[in-house]
Amino acid sequence: MTIQVLQVAHDHPAFACGGTEFLAHDLTAALNAVPGVRARFLAATTSLQRPDDVPGALGVMGDDHLLRTGRYDRFSMLRQDGVDWIDSMGRLLGAFRPDIVHLHGLDRIGAEVLAVLRRKVPQARIVLTLHDYQILCPNDGLMLTVPDGALCRTAGPDRCHACFPAMPVSAHLLRKSHLTALLSLVDRFVAPSRFLAERFAEWGIEAERITVLPNEVRALGTVARRPRTRPDRFAFFGNIAPHKGILPLLAAVRLAGDSVTLDLHGGLGHAADGFRGAFAKALAAAPNARHHGPYRREDLPALMARADWMVMPSIWWENAPLVLLEARAAGLPVICSGIGGMAETVVHGVTGRTVAPGDPEALAQAMCAAAGDPAGHARMSAALHARRRDDAYSGFVDAHLALYRTLLERVSA
Repeated sequence: MTIQVLQVAHDHPAFACGGTEFLAHDLTAALNAVPGVRARFLAATTSLQRPDDVPGALGVMGDDHLLRTGRYDRFSMLRQDGVDWIDSMGRLLGAFRPDIVHLHGLDRIGAEVLAVLRRKVPQARIVLTLHDYQILCPNDGLMLTVPDGALCRTAGPDRCHACFPAMPVSAHLLRKSHLTALLSLVDRFVAPSRFLAERFAEWGIEAERITVLPNEVRALGTVARRPRTRPDRFAFFGNIAPHKGILPLLAAVRLAGDSVTLDLHGGLGHAADGFRGAFAKALAAAPNARHHGPYRREDLPALMARADWMVMPSIWWENAPLVLLEARAAGLPVICSGIGGMAETVVHGVTGRTVAPGDPEALAQAMCAAAGDPAGHARMSAALHARRRDDAYSGFVDAHLALYRTLLERVSA
């Protein structure tokens, strides 16, 4: 029997360079390579990407489907762009008739898609991978308090009201109530990290409904890294944004002086003017740091080969960032904040170093120590290469297939 799988993401990798889009699109391609599996990819798009389409319009790009979205309320996670999209979804679902609908988040596509799926394809099993904390936290899913930016471990109406006092507690209660009702339609949640799974369980999703399945990345190719007597070249890859710890990182580079160099790869995207100004000022104060702008995914191996270390100083609970996995696959040791999913990926002293988030002095000390320890760098790089498995990504795909089959067996039983 052929298994029909529809993968759904909030954007398409042709338009956005986020890890979620790449992971979902790669998984679709990998599933299509498995005999007895037929997969399709559906991405939400906006007026910036498809200005000539009206909200709700369904389009195609190669083998992929594109659903034009309009107004979306980030607080309620509900769409406010009419109901035409429901008919479009219905036509796609009716033509493809998926056995599995695997959602990679609800952002932009709208939480009510769960009710639409249950009504349009009642026989299908719904899987939702929790790539972030958008469902838990109305502060863009960052789990950072407002306005001080402190780490928050437990979301809830009272705590969220403290961050957004302009909205009554009843609004936060209603938000959680309607999201909980819609999430009850999900057959299985997937969490790429134990930390994230624990946060959602504390919020109210039964732990037995969550499968922890760490992310993996397909091989992007490798480029040989030349041995160096002093491993002092550090690189950052990702969005240039406040929650990525960019300002503490630049402060650390300034404190480190001539002991290190830093190459920043990534765009500012929709960063606010205030942060753009602070970033420009911090960059100017750190002469050994260079900002190269956005990069293409296919350029990652060559860019990583020019670095001795990758640095990820995020000040929020990163879940399972793909670039961290790509560094691991490339044998590139990492210095990162020792919190969230990062702490589950990097083994301190074995495959990298972990530091306290948002602490420029501690980060500068870690970077200087790393730059002055060529033997330690060689040992960590060797440990990464020794742990690398050629079948890691195929195992990731197989784990998803096993999950799908288990869900379908329960239906047939």
